[in-house]
Amino acid sequence: MVRNNYYFLGSDEKSSIAVAYTLGTPPISYELISILEGKNKLPFDLVLKKVIPSKNGLKTSLDLSGLKHLWQDYQPNCLAWSIMSEKMKSIIEKNLLGEEHIDWIEVNIIGLEEKKKYFVLRFNKKLDVLDLEKTTFISGTDHIVKPCFSSKKIKRLALFNIPESKDFWKIPSGIYVNQVLKEDFEANNLTGMEFDQIAEARIS
Repeated sequence: MVRNNYYFLGSDEKSSIAVAYTLGTPPISYELISILEGKNKLPFDLVLKKVIPSKNGLKTSLDLSGLKHLWQDYQPNCLAWSIMSEKMKSIIEKNLLGEEHIDWIEVNIIGLEEKKKYFVLRFNKKLDVLDLEKTTFISGTDHIVKPCFSSKKIKRLALFNIPESKDFWKIPSGIYVNQVLKEDFEANNLTGMEFDQIAEARIS
């Protein structure tokens, strides 16, 4: 019997994992959303880098020596986007329930002498997933402080996000997945992800 549990999908960012970065100064990720309208390929490549803690904060290096894991299915990146391997993309597509309204932006990631194709998850419709009476907003605005999801609304979705203001919802920094999708990820030994179950108090 499938349980109606839902999870926030986060990155498992251990120190031994490479992070995908843009070359040069990282762009502000939300400013790219409008630039990518109607496009299905990122106009620049990402490069795997090692993140090194220092007294002045984090530094990055193209020297990937000492890292145990270079390629992750759910790839940590400087844009804080949901960037996924082709395998992870295929599992998601197999489990969609038909009302998620997503598509994909292809991106190349370079590591050492290898280049791999990854995909950025994009929503094409702001999903109606909230219990508006129980969701907390900043007074007088539509800015969400603490979401409460409607069980009736999210049961028809394999994955969803918070319908943030402006266009931030289109390429979100975090997504939620249902129990079926979580178990399929785990059954296929996908890497680079952590699951944080949504508390019962946040689902009405």
